[in-house]
Amino acid sequence: MIDWITAIVPFRHSSLLHDGQVFSISRSGEIEWTTNKRLKVLGSYDSSLHVQSDLRSRSPEGDYLNIVFDGNPVKFFQGHNLWGTNDLVGLMAETVLKISDILHLPISPDDWNLIIGGFYYLKRVDSTMMIELGNNANVESFLYSAERLAHMRYKGQGIMTKGTLYFGKHSRRESLKLYNKLKEILAKGHELPLELQLPEIYKWVESKLRAEATTRSLELKQRSLDLAAVWCENKPEEVLLRLLSGLDMSENHTITETALQGLPPRLVAVYHLWREGHDLRAMYPRMTFYRYRKQLQENAGIDIAIKQGNRQQPAPNVVDFRRVLVPERCQQVPSWAIGTPLYFEPRIKISA
Repeated sequence: MIDWITAIVPFRHSSLLHDGQVFSISRSGEIEWTTNKRLKVLGSYDSSLHVQSDLRSRSPEGDYLNIVFDGNPVKFFQGHNLWGTNDLVGLMAETVLKISDILHLPISPDDWNLIIGGFYYLKRVDSTMMIELGNNANVESFLYSAERLAHMRYKGQGIMTKGTLYFGKHSRRESLKLYNKLKEILAKGHELPLELQLPEIYKWVESKLRAEATTRSLELKQRSLDLAAVWCENKPEEVLLRLLSGLDMSENHTITETALQGLPPRLVAVYHLWREGHDLRAMYPRMTFYRYRKQLQENAGIDIAIKQGNRQQPAPNVVDFRRVLVPERCQQVPSWAIGTPLYFEPRIKISA
């Protein structure tokens, strides 16, 4: 499904859209710079998104030609993002219609044709998927395993932050995160709206691993995904599976005493430090660490970039996460939610 979207949408309007301004004032009292605050638009269950006028594009008459859209349109309509649509163009068309109605701003026929045709540019798209793991214990075990064993090319080992495992967390291009969706909606500040706190919802989500891919402007341009029109209904899944398939899921193993005897003493020492759970990246200069890593991969078949954790702590039962790489995906929208306010499906499926 489509989750978060940042886009520059054609929407001609005469009055500047903003929610106030922020100023920087020098010591002498002069205004150094000013920027407009985004305008918050409320949707269902007090969910919201933000819009503002694009100051870079104006007509000869002085009208603003585009709005900058930023938010989660699925939550805007449903009040939650446990499931949703993979139709980006239809979803954005419905969202712009709703914003037009709320703000009492008419859409011109020319702009509408561009919107329903997907002829506008994207700056960020989040693609998400639920993966069925059987029960909540398996979800937790998977995350435990992946934190210690998974590695992504160019992004390294995952970083666990407050229960979410990130790969490329601070990347300006793209990132992947994995987490327990049930734990999120039970956490303070992330609870579902009271009207949506239904037993069947919690039961459905309790066995699901959430995978989310964030694709930002640089990566969208490089992969020719920055035009909304190219986001056909299978594109979010393609983007997400490409990142998931880039994870190195090979398990490390111990080395026999015989194999140790054949290694240079310096590598034997590095191996023992790694097995004890030490952070070798912090202990060695960067180039030295990668040299030792390459030598141990070639001579012993282990990867010291994969942390071993505290050897004194017993590991819980772990899920073989290699089978999850080609996920047995669950039904992304439960059948009992279809046709109810719990699931918003775009009505607009036409092109210009």
